[in-house]
Amino acid sequence: MRINTIIDYFMVLALIFISGNIVFQNKISLFIVFILATGLFFYRKSKFDVSFVYFLVGLMVILILQTFKFNFFPVLTFAGVFVRILIAYFILKSVVDFPDKFVKVMYYLTLISFIFYIPIVLIPGFSDILIEKLLLYVQEGDYMQSRYSIMGLYTIVPGYEMRNSGAFWEMGAFGGFLLLSLIISYLKKAELYNRTNIVLIIAILTTQSSTAYIVLLLFLAFIFNREVKNILLKIILFFSLISIGYIAYTNLDFLGKKIEKQFEEARELAKLPNLEEADSGRFASILKDWRDFQGHELIGRGPNELTRFTTIYSTGKVVDIRTVGSTDVIVRFGLPFFITMLFFMYKSFSMYSRYHWKNGDYMGISIVLLILLLLTSEIYFSNPLFWITLMLHYTIVENKKESIIENKKRKQENKFYNLNN
Repeated sequence: MRINTIIDYFMVLALIFISGNIVFQNKISLFIVFILATGLFFYRKSKFDVSFVYFLVGLMVILILQTFKFNFFPVLTFAGVFVRILIAYFILKSVVDFPDKFVKVMYYLTLISFIFYIPIVLIPGFSDILIEKLLLYVQEGDYMQSRYSIMGLYTIVPGYEMRNSGAFWEMGAFGGFLLLSLIISYLKKAELYNRTNIVLIIAILTTQSSTAYIVLLLFLAFIFNREVKNILLKIILFFSLISIGYIAYTNLDFLGKKIEKQFEEARELAKLPNLEEADSGRFASILKDWRDFQGHELIGRGPNELTRFTTIYSTGKVVDIRTVGSTDVIVRFGLPFFITMLFFMYKSFSMYSRYHWKNGDYMGISIVLLILLLLTSEIYFSNPLFWITLMLHYTIVENKKESIIENKKRKQENKFYNLNN
């Protein structure tokens, strides 16, 4: 394996780990990867895309307006926002065939997760042995479940050992990263039943994440609707998927009961004038975000916690959390910016799928809907990786440039050959 390929895979792994691994989700790791990504970007003479620069300028304008509105300039917080976006962009632009390498890294991380997950499920007390012998890092907090990182490759969440969390902070997050990998893998080759995709689907099922299950079912529905041409067969498949979804919803506790419980809790919270220290489930988070959003529709409340949340605590420490990624972005940066993100996301996936198999608009819209569903369970855009969902089309631009250069070289070589013959 060439040194450039090794560097590529290392940078992809670094992007994944600073985005989802509790050992590396810290400012030091973020800064180191940013320096490496920046160096690689300029060393390989990559160029900025004009639309991406406009996107950054628009975000900068929003942050400046927030500074005047709140008379508050959290320079480190603002810098952190740009650092996360730029890390994703620099690595995506610098790594040769980034989508393919991203899927491969996720595939091998998934296989590694099975090495830990299967014995934990089959052998009572095996998770305790792993924590005792191979513990690398513990994440603890007053308002979160403790998490134990085993060698930086697998995360054990006490009480949820029967669910596969992989190398990520929790099971739902692993499901989100797996689904993003599955989507990109399918878009490139337009085939579902290959070894990589089957492994990813099996891993999604082992997460037992309600959101991941729903998104997977809809993704399969979108695929079947595109690939199946017979109307009768489409109807049969449609009702089959509906039936599977209904059976799973009514029989799996982490689907039906969990969602209904969260919804009922949110209905009760809606009656309260103050939601401090209330439940952080998805519906409750949406309710809190709606109240935070009111009066800040255009430019949002900002990414810093002291303006982001409705209540500003006298201690300067905010103890509230949010779990819905879409409404979190809307509250932080305003509705117009979120709509711009959706446009970039649609453009990203539609151009990527059109480039590989001539079907862009349908899959572009479908995948935007899937990403929105994924965001109901995690605030993915607080980390670098999911920003690539807005940038995949830039890899297509690079591929086209490379193709043009290669064609020119071939023409020159053919011309030289003809002259000498």
